[in-house]
Amino acid sequence: MTSEKSPFIKKKVVCPVCGAQAENRFIMPKSYMEKDIESDRHPAGFKWLDESFKNIHPSFYHFWHCPPCKYTASQRDFLKPTEDANSNFSQLKKYFLRMQPMQKQIVQLLGSDINYDKMNFAMAMNLHFLTIFIQELVPGEIRDTSKLGSYYLRTGWLLREQKAKSDPDGLLAGFETFAEKLSKLWPELPKSEADCLKKAAGYYELAYQGHPRYADIVTASDLMILIADIYLRAGDSKKAMQSLNTVMQTGQKFRAKQQELIRLEKEAGNLTIARKAQIDAQGNRINVLMEKAGEMRQSIIKERMVEQEPKAVQTIEKLTAQGLDTEEIREKLKELNFEPQLITKLLGEPKKKKFLGLF
Repeated sequence: MTSEKSPFIKKKVVCPVCGAQAENRFIMPKSYMEKDIESDRHPAGFKWLDESFKNIHPSFYHFWHCPPCKYTASQRDFLKPTEDANSNFSQLKKYFLRMQPMQKQIVQLLGSDINYDKMNFAMAMNLHFLTIFIQELVPGEIRDTSKLGSYYLRTGWLLREQKAKSDPDGLLAGFETFAEKLSKLWPELPKSEADCLKKAAGYYELAYQGHPRYADIVTASDLMILIADIYLRAGDSKKAMQSLNTVMQTGQKFRAKQQELIRLEKEAGNLTIARKAQIDAQGNRINVLMEKAGEMRQSIIKERMVEQEPKAVQTIEKLTAQGLDTEEIREKLKELNFEPQLITKLLGEPKKKKFLGLF
């Protein structure tokens, strides 16, 4: 009798919280490839080397779970929870073991029907929300903001995928009903992709401000571009623009500092060819990110211009009828927060002021 083919490697591991043995699984390395990566890093598809596994969705198996105590975390955090020097696991474990009755009820609701052999969208959503809920048991100041940003983003991806498939099995509708009930116990529970994306962006912003992972300006700038993309997908172009402006401003300051550093090291006789190449390489990476941020900004501005133009035209007609001249209308449009490029498009370039003087 031959065993059924499977892409999984099953592994019995000791739960880092309760000490019970829990069987979990991971997908064999190099058995599939991500494809069609979207701008917020979502893999829209997977290419399996063995096509017989094509109905297995790798994202459903990202988190490991302990059935006895319901602790849930990523594979890395399950196996080596304290390997990261900045890990908050010791505090997280204390809060998990001391949960209040309502917190225990939420954990039980999310973790009571997990079956990896029958994994589906609903179970995957429960695993994602369970991981998030556990991570948020600790006070805000010791939360791992980078992890939480990633987990909320992943949860948003699951909702996007199920909606894109038009919910063939009715599990999205079932989730929405379940989420509505669960939100009475957990009011902050996100109920849509947009809700998840806003949560992700918010946590990533906190990570940008103080998480050790983003101490390097290149990594931090790359994160801020991701935040902008997430806000755009969530329908908040204003916050997206703020994130992109941050990339441009910090990048400009960094380039100025790099030029000053080169000058000082050159004067001190310490600027070797290798050192100059190192500085230039980092500067080039920042330039690429700034260029990307600039393109995203222009795209947002163009969309705003299309949206604002009908109202701007009406406003100009109204102000013209009131007897205002072009420059007075220009100032009024600025006060009303119309895009500067749109104002120039409709009114032309502003007249240069004439200065009185001897020359």
